[in-house]
Amino acid sequence: MHAIDLITDDIPPLRTSDTIGRALDWMEEFKVSHLPVVENRRLVGIVQDSALVDKGDVKAELGTVRDRFTHVFVRGGQHIYDVMKVFTEQGLTIVPVLDDTGNFLGTVGEHEALRRLAEVANINQPGSVVVLEMSSVDYSLHEIARIVEGNDAKVLSVYTHSLPDSSRTEVTLKINREDISDVLQSFERYDYRVKSTYQGSRFHDDLRGRYDELMRYINL
Repeated sequence: MHAIDLITDDIPPLRTSDTIGRALDWMEEFKVSHLPVVENRRLVGIVQDSALVDKGDVKAELGTVRDRFTHVFVRGGQHIYDVMKVFTEQGLTIVPVLDDTGNFLGTVGEHEALRRLAEVANINQPGSVVVLEMSSVDYSLHEIARIVEGNDAKVLSVYTHSLPDSSRTEVTLKINREDISDVLQSFERYDYRVKSTYQGSRFHDDLRGRYDELMRYINL
């Protein structure tokens, strides 16, 4: 899934001739703290609500605060993980998308990005989660998948995280079965440390509930 697939038509771009008042009104309407400013299909920059509130004059044009714009974007062909990295590192509520020649294609909102990331991670699919911990040099997705599939199960998604100040890695697996007792036994037999597990429909309902709560929070 790529950035171009995440573009939403619900968030329009601003122009430099638009007033600060219009920009603030649109931010409130679309529940975002940032909006792209575009002229002739070229991204001028991203404007943030705090930069506009400080200006004070709601009738002034956005062009008068151009020095406060930030210039952050992704290309249409970049993966959803790249988009989420920009969201988290830059603290944005929207990310502009450009084509390879620099033309503005549209905007990705954080709500849509999170919703589609949930699809990539198979959050809505029933199953179980296993968290393994191991030395980083021992990590082999091929070996882990072989153990899971040897018990007639499938790995739906995998996430790895290097533990701070350590040479160890935490591996989180989403598996397509609610009862994974045989999978856990196999991991222990192969000397994998099972750090935690979340099995069955209760986990699925709890995870879905937490995701729904996050979506409601974003929409406030």
